[in-house]
Amino acid sequence: MNIGTKIKNLREEKHLSQSELAFELGVSQGTLHNIESGNSKKVDFLLMDKVCQFFDKEFEYFLETKIVNNITENNGQVSCEDFTINNNFPDNFLEEFKKLVEQNQANEKIIEDLKDKLNTKD
Repeated sequence: MNIGTKIKNLREEKHLSQSELAFELGVSQGTLHNIESGNSKKVDFLLMDKVCQFFDKEFEYFLETKIVNNITENNGQVSCEDFTINNNFPDNFLEEFKKLVEQNQANEKIIEDLKDKLNTKD
């Protein structure tokens, strides 16, 4: 199951329309439609962070697990029948990415706290 299908299933479980979820994520309904339908092959990391937070899922939930035949390897890339995986990431990439997401969340909290303080001074 790909990322788009997983997002669609979660959206439908919450009885949300595409436009409602798109609004919550801060994207257009067309963008969400393209992701869910598989027309968009790239999904922004910051958008995925919003999706993970909204549905209370870990990033790993959205990673596609696939058994693939006809695999060839060439210069750090693994090519399969219908997609290519760039394998140039360091071994600890996922852990580092999680740290960045957590730091981003902490920074957002600090910004909100500062906004609240600024608004209470007015």
